[in-house]
Amino acid sequence: TLMYKICNFGLSESLNPRLYSHVSENILSGERGSDHITGRCTRMNLHKLEIKEVDLLINWIETLLPSLSTSFAARDKVDNYAYDPRCLKITDCWGVIYNKGESLKEHNHFPFTISFVYYVRLPQGSSPLIIENKKVKMKEGDCIFFLGSDYHRVNRNKCDGRCIIGGNILYSP
Repeated sequence: TLMYKICNFGLSESLNPRLYSHVSENILSGERGSDHITGRCTRMNLHKLEIKEVDLLINWIETLLPSLSTSFAARDKVDNYAYDPRCLKITDCWGVIYNKGESLKEHNHFPFTISFVYYVRLPQGSSPLIIENKKVKMKEGDCIFFLGSDYHRVNRNKCDGRCIIGGNILYSP
């Protein structure tokens, strides 16, 4: 069963234009992502560049991690878990801008525990995220969290300027 959680970032309306600028400014010059991504990427350390708006987003995500992890860990509400939900850490964070015709081949982020995708810009014609062959409807300001082992992709984009900030979270007791 596909498990994911979508949360909306309350500061998205005011921060997303600046987040888009920061992703644009940190794109690796002339480079396309890796062999599985045709969009333009930043390095994997966007969360360590001391960018105020990125820090606000990351801090918000970090406050969600204990409760998010428990929603992945148990079907029913329980009070104690066999792990410490405070031991989840964001290890990688990057930005991607997809223009018309660009895509993301199917892949996963194993061995990371949880992955996330935050939607900075979704112009009309933006391709949806597909996790385990299911399209997930998102809007600007939404952040989706899913298991790092889940396969996901983005089909060819039909517009310019689709922008996300993605990341990986590792359990490290």
